[in-house]
Amino acid sequence: MALFRKKKKSELQRRREEKRKLRELQEGEMIVDKLLAKARKQKGILGEVVISPASIDQMTSINPVTLEGQAEIIYNIMMYRIAKWHWQAEKADEYIMLTPNPPPAFAPVLAQKEKLEGQIKSGLASAAQAVADYELLKHDERKYREILDYFKMGKKDEHVLRALFVDRVDAYTGEGYSMITMAKRWPTIISDFIKMKSEWRETDKIKKELRVSQAEAVVLKTKNELFLEWKKLFFPDVRDRYARIKNLVESRRRSVDQYRDWLKPYLERFKRIREVSEIPGRVAEDMTNILKFAQTPEGEIWAKLWIWKPIKPEEMGKPLYLRGQGHEIDPYDDWVREQQKIVEKKYGVTFSEDDVRDLIEDWTMPGYTKKKGEVVTVHPGPKFDPRYIYYIFIDMDYNVGYKRGSTGPMVVEDQYFHFHPFLLSQNALVLFLLELEAKRRAFEREINELIGVKEIEREITESIEDEFEGIEEGKKSNRAKTVREGMHKFRRNVIRPAVGVFVKPGPYEINVQRRISKCYGDYMGPQVAEIVDLIKQTCFRLSGQSI
Repeated sequence: MALFRKKKKSELQRRREEKRKLRELQEGEMIVDKLLAKARKQKGILGEVVISPASIDQMTSINPVTLEGQAEIIYNIMMYRIAKWHWQAEKADEYIMLTPNPPPAFAPVLAQKEKLEGQIKSGLASAAQAVADYELLKHDERKYREILDYFKMGKKDEHVLRALFVDRVDAYTGEGYSMITMAKRWPTIISDFIKMKSEWRETDKIKKELRVSQAEAVVLKTKNELFLEWKKLFFPDVRDRYARIKNLVESRRRSVDQYRDWLKPYLERFKRIREVSEIPGRVAEDMTNILKFAQTPEGEIWAKLWIWKPIKPEEMGKPLYLRGQGHEIDPYDDWVREQQKIVEKKYGVTFSEDDVRDLIEDWTMPGYTKKKGEVVTVHPGPKFDPRYIYYIFIDMDYNVGYKRGSTGPMVVEDQYFHFHPFLLSQNALVLFLLELEAKRRAFEREINELIGVKEIEREITESIEDEFEGIEEGKKSNRAKTVREGMHKFRRNVIRPAVGVFVKPGPYEINVQRRISKCYGDYMGPQVAEIVDLIKQTCFRLSGQSI
């Protein structure tokens, strides 16, 4: 018994450990950040994928300190200029940090956040009330629909309507007047009433056909007259009430969907105004910061930017690229599939192989695959180019601090650009963009779940249907999935290490000193330096100086 208790406890601990790891994964940093940190620590992840950090001389930090409004000018000039230089850019993360006494520049943002909070609360209350009204009306609709169905069946068989009259009308006439209470005297009076026909209007006719006493025949004649009158008056009333309630139900259903759709932009804007204290594990971020005081009006914007462009150095006797050849190496390989599972687990989304292939096509030809009128990106060019295998990638930490003295009117903008260049292979870029897409879908799903849109209701309904109808199919699919995962693990953990003893582990570069450093590093340096020089030139021009 003790052994069983110990085993049960270890199983419980295992489940808790799995939940803890999942929670840490979901609340932790992006998968991409972990891979970049691993690449810095190991001085590159090579073979199956290339994530190679640039040398120390290409890692740059620039700190322009400007007057109020000039930091935004520097940033906008940089972003619009690099677009002309065929760089692509995405914002991977963003939040703001404020002291208890925020500067005037953040006052509109905080006021807007409070206003949005009030609008969201009132909107959710209106939507909840609309749902409550809808459920009440839906209940009435079902009741009147049931009665209409009885009348429809009563055209062929009047017994149905007579039974309805006994249960719903006559039963409430009171003790001694309803046929249910009269059954003590005449046990067969209810069945006799149901057997009657509408044309039996005379007492003698009823007495003869049903073989009942004179007293019971008189009662049945009276009840029959009441039934015929009820049938004549009640059906038009039920029909009109059902029409009115059905109209109200449809109206309320549409209003519920509209309330939720109207709330989407408010909730989306509210969620985007994210403070650093909302991030798990960073509540006390500025408690020990020597530059942040409670009475000093200070605020800071932090963003993680990804900037990249394809690269292919010139090599003797080798063309730069061949037109119309497509991908030389499939970018969606086993390494991406393996990392994709971690991304899906972190964000609670799933991508099929067709989904990933479609996304790669969208990134490759955004102008052709996107619907007309959709905003493709800030930069109109393709994010992914099949003619190239490698990309220059800059992981940029961008932050601007707004500082104002507790008594003086002057505001200083302390701006930082931290450049961390990397060389990426195409499959690494696919994973990076895939995590951004997963982050977008998770954000959209979170908004939908908070509001409770009809798509979420449909998913819940489908899950309930699958629970009752697709149990066997689910078992078969799980068995097939287990077999596929087992084959993948065997290939990954047994076959590849054995083959790797004799050949290189993947199709990408593995020689840092000769190939990556000499061929690609020499091209990366000037590309990064060009952006750095652009920021410096912009700072000089804003200060009224010339270079």
